[in-house]
Amino acid sequence: MKTIYGLIGALMCCGLSLASASANNDAVLADLTSNTVDVHSTAATVNIPRTRQFVLKDGDRDYQVMIKLPKKYQQNSSHQYPVIYMTDSMYSLQVVSGATRFPMNSNMMQQAILVAIGYQRPSKGSASRIRDYTPSHDASWKLPTGEAKRHVAFISQIVMPFVEKNYRVDSQQNTFVGNSLGGLMGAYILLEQPKLFNYYVLGSPSLWFDNKQLLQQFAQRFSQTPAISAKVFIGIGELEKPPYTDNGHQMVADAQALFQRLQSHPSAQSGDLALKLLVIPEADHSMAFPTTAIHGLTWLFKRNLS
Repeated sequence: MKTIYGLIGALMCCGLSLASASANNDAVLADLTSNTVDVHSTAATVNIPRTRQFVLKDGDRDYQVMIKLPKKYQQNSSHQYPVIYMTDSMYSLQVVSGATRFPMNSNMMQQAILVAIGYQRPSKGSASRIRDYTPSHDASWKLPTGEAKRHVAFISQIVMPFVEKNYRVDSQQNTFVGNSLGGLMGAYILLEQPKLFNYYVLGSPSLWFDNKQLLQQFAQRFSQTPAISAKVFIGIGELEKPPYTDNGHQMVADAQALFQRLQSHPSAQSGDLALKLLVIPEADHSMAFPTTAIHGLTWLFKRNLS
């Protein structure tokens, strides 16, 4: 009550009554309203420039795929471009498109075609990604798991041929970008089909899935796989571990373990398999991907301007 009375007193000392103050406020609001446009009647949908949306079929499953072309794609009619394939399209395309816009448009980074692969329509995104991005069946999950093999086949046999048929691509610079479960799937591709992509950007890979089965497979098999010529970037937030998380996952240690497994391959010793690990300061699982994406893609595609 003292605060209210003090406010009234202050207004009166300034020669204002509450009624006049209210009238002044109404006048200001009326003036603002007269200069305000009804956004609901005039607003246009905001789109990412040079981006088209397609639906590609995997048997009885439909997937949304979004493709963004480089700024000078139409001008350079003979130039072939690297292709950056991404999982989790509704999240990753906005992040990668925004982060690479300036460096690509200012010639600091190679221009590339962005291909963002979404979830099965019309299923819930969480159900589709958990099923499609996980390499093994884990009965402890309520949702289906373990169909990464099928989803990778969809990417390699449907998505990539579609892109290569319709656009001018440099097939020697095919790049995979995946985060969280998408990063887990990228690690799975590295183990099972490492030559499918030339470059890999793995963000916060969920290697804890199914009691770290994939890490165990790397320990048992990876060093004996054939020679690999690739570049692999792994990004992880330094806070993706206890006590900063409540799930008990040691994601930093897991990412470091994957990096060490990759280092053990003879191709890493010869330099044909180039590796980089970035532990991102002060980043948790929800924050790390944008930094992983721009650092990883800069490492892969930065132009040498010297």
